[in-house]
Amino acid sequence: MHNFVLEAVPTPEESREIARKAIHIMKDFISDESLLHDIDLVLTEGCSNVARHAYDSPAPCNRLELTIKIVPREYVIFEIADWGKGLCSKSIDFTMPDPEAVGGRGMFIMSELMDSFELVRKDGKNIIRLTRNIKEEQWLRKE
Repeated sequence: MHNFVLEAVPTPEESREIARKAIHIMKDFISDESLLHDIDLVLTEGCSNVARHAYDSPAPCNRLELTIKIVPREYVIFEIADWGKGLCSKSIDFTMPDPEAVGGRGMFIMSELMDSFELVRKDGKNIIRLTRNIKEEQWLRKE
């Protein structure tokens, strides 16, 4: 297993940058460009949600953490975490909104592109845990 932890102050620019760094790491393990694109979309959406919604106001002490757990030839787990106000899983709508809606597509996109989607709150930490099973032929190297 391989573990990586990336941290940033949750601003729109930094949330995009942390997703880019994660994809850079993933390129050492995954060969499928389409899969990498899906993962980039999911991580960008999840990290930008932290920047937009987790904290009441921007502050240098606010934190965004992205943990990557890679189990070669099996799966990848991404955990997007913050210490902000958190999400109430009962109030989240995982359906696609109307075409005219300005927002609200993020949770739907993340849940559709990943094999598992979990919301966890532990010791004041809010975590979106996303798991993606990776097919044998999508791995770059065999371990």
